[in-house]
Amino acid sequence: MTGLLRLHQIVALGTTIPYAASAPLQVPLYNDLAYQRYLINVTVGAPPQHFPLMFDTGSTDVYFPLPNSSGCVPNCPTGFDPSTSSTIVDTHTLFNASYGFTPDLQIIGDYYNDTVTVGWKKMKSVQFAAADVPSVFFSVGQWGIFGASSRLKETVVVTPSSPSFQNASATYTPLWERLSPSKAFSVWLNKQNAKKGSVAFGVTEPDPSKFTGKLRSVPLNTQGSDRLFIDWNVNLTSVTRVDSDGTETPLTAANFSTDFTFDTGSPNMYLPSALYSAIVDPLNPILVNNTPYVACSLRSSFTSYLEFRFPSSNVDEAGIAIRVPYAEIIYPFAYPSTVEPVRDGNGSKMCYFGALPNDGPIRLLGATFLRSAYLIFDEKNLSIKMAQAQWKV
Repeated sequence: MTGLLRLHQIVALGTTIPYAASAPLQVPLYNDLAYQRYLINVTVGAPPQHFPLMFDTGSTDVYFPLPNSSGCVPNCPTGFDPSTSSTIVDTHTLFNASYGFTPDLQIIGDYYNDTVTVGWKKMKSVQFAAADVPSVFFSVGQWGIFGASSRLKETVVVTPSSPSFQNASATYTPLWERLSPSKAFSVWLNKQNAKKGSVAFGVTEPDPSKFTGKLRSVPLNTQGSDRLFIDWNVNLTSVTRVDSDGTETPLTAANFSTDFTFDTGSPNMYLPSALYSAIVDPLNPILVNNTPYVACSLRSSFTSYLEFRFPSSNVDEAGIAIRVPYAEIIYPFAYPSTVEPVRDGNGSKMCYFGALPNDGPIRLLGATFLRSAYLIFDEKNLSIKMAQAQWKV
């Protein structure tokens, strides 16, 4: 609770500056590592109300939290009350969203249209939701989301109880697309201990200050003969551990090829159990509430890194490899702040490890991977362009 209230005070809003309408819109993504999320500042309604929302490439809708939500009443942070905006329009459409791995954990509200401002871009008649945040989400720091995925993942068409279930014609233009005439945006999360990274909507050219090496295009997995864009999902073809002496240990079979979704809203990697074990076993983890913890001393002493390899869209080009240091996967002691600090039987500090096993249909590469890459999410060309991130702290 205290962390959420403090957050609304410390995330400074940028000054509005006039830019050419066609220029990319670059705005900060604030690293709230304690709650394992990246925040983007958004203004909504008239008079304007300001909110830092979690930036999430794993979902599409934008939702603002209702005041006095059930998960925090009577001591909620500032929420969005639709009745206080003079420009709001009620669409009379139910918002019923599921987040995470448990579909019965829902956030329920209603869709509205109103004026929304991100950075220097002010847009009218933007569709979003205002919704009740239950305790299971509030307790882990979720207090509004800025989704940035396919319109075919909008709640209005994916929720079975919706009158428009599976009706693609009922989709609306998501906010990220309205900010991105090129239907592309870049994401640079920066290093784990950096205060902020950035997202650039409508990007047409990469920012060479944010990556090293060559930017390569990786094809998205699409659906059907029409090649429908469903998610920011690509194939991972190998993972190798590289030790400080240069020794390489393959952690996947020679014919490995498995799809993963790039999800900035996920703090962790969710991996097939065999791959997870191969990655974490050298660290001798312990499990606390089914969550892996490793000795905090390994953040500095274990200097190996993981090399994740992806195929190129151009069959004549080699694939792209992203190197992820183990130190970037191990969180600082007592993080995240939503769980109690962990020590082993000798009282030594144990640190949260940001990769977990999951043999279900959902496989994610979240922030513990994405921080090591500079990425351009490109719907028009059905690809994710990526290169090794160049960090700035």
